[in-house]
Amino acid sequence: MTTLQKSHSEPNCTNNKSNSIRATTIHPKRKSTGNLRRQSSFSDGGKFANTTSKSNKDIWRSPGCYELPDILGNAYLKPETPVALNLRPMDPAKQVTKRPWYPPSPHYQVPKLPPLARAENKFEAKMRKILPKVSVRTSDPRQRYSEFKEIGTGVNGAVVRASFRKQPNVQLAIKRCKLDPDREYRAAILRELRIMASGHPNLIKLREVTMCRDDIWMAMDLMRCSVFAILCQRGIPEGFTVHIACETLKALIYLHSKGLLHRDVKCENLLLGWDGQIKLADFGLAARFDRRNRDRLGTTKWMAPEVIREEYYNEKIDMWSLGITIIEMMDRVPPHYLIKDEEELFDIIATEPSPTFTYSHPSMYMRGLVAWLLDEEASTRPSAKDVLMEIDAHIKSDLLPCASSHELARFANHVLPQC
Repeated sequence: MTTLQKSHSEPNCTNNKSNSIRATTIHPKRKSTGNLRRQSSFSDGGKFANTTSKSNKDIWRSPGCYELPDILGNAYLKPETPVALNLRPMDPAKQVTKRPWYPPSPHYQVPKLPPLARAENKFEAKMRKILPKVSVRTSDPRQRYSEFKEIGTGVNGAVVRASFRKQPNVQLAIKRCKLDPDREYRAAILRELRIMASGHPNLIKLREVTMCRDDIWMAMDLMRCSVFAILCQRGIPEGFTVHIACETLKALIYLHSKGLLHRDVKCENLLLGWDGQIKLADFGLAARFDRRNRDRLGTTKWMAPEVIREEYYNEKIDMWSLGITIIEMMDRVPPHYLIKDEEELFDIIATEPSPTFTYSHPSMYMRGLVAWLLDEEASTRPSAKDVLMEIDAHIKSDLLPCASSHELARFANHVLPQC
């Protein structure tokens, strides 16, 4: 856009207008190079102000067919064609000799590899410490045992029957538990292992322990059956009931002397051996009674009233459970067997008088023994040692019948011949 620059020194009159036009035609002024002239501060802002404002509104466009310059050039190299990798052909003539390698000296010995260091966790270290006389293994138990068959369930896991692969005639019971990371759960596992490793004749014996991944396998003595298996066929006479109660009391005396309570005494946890021996099992709910327990744990129909009310309790709750177990052995079912609602059952146990025999006819002294065990006040309830002494005195006075272990074994053979 070219404009003629008007001189500010020329007078602004009409007479000189024709002269100026004539002068421009004769001597034209040099055209502008295209640079925009800034508005002078001395101008009136009329003509030049309109020109600059109009030029700012125009969009800039490149002149002609303009292309961006290639400033990178060959900065990025093009990939070459991949070269095929071929293996070198095998030349039998260049093979290494087949002569064996000999050491540099006849007295040279190949050094032995260091043993594999396996990280031992804290739980395994504690278990080895509390079980100094029990074998603790870390291999796969399926390589050592075979012929698994489930025979029961415990508090912390299932119980199966298995046999050794190298000695198929030797069978044992294995309780498999999941190692939960919970601290209290692992403490209960260690407590159960310690009780079974005590070696008491009336407690189930621990043979060996195997840790595999997140499982722990407890190998125990295989018993013939539980007392509950006999109840499935018939009730137990009073003489055999007294013998089973005495053997159970011996196990409870030992547990209570160690500061432990069982919390789940019932016929399912009383195991019968091949020679008539009675052993207490399943210590998954065992706890120390010097730590103010008030948890509602156990089997509902065998719970003591203080457990139902969630009061602080001690080892006297095992004596209440033993009294319910004696009724169960003679009646074949525990008291309140027909009540299925748990809240109704808890209300009856906590408020109504102590139960007694319903479907059997025991002697007067047996009724008195059960009434003594089922005392509603835990403070006046007898201890295991007092009850065993009282039963022995009644047996010697011929007030209570008591069978022997051999008679109990013959009774079990008659009731369960296939076992």
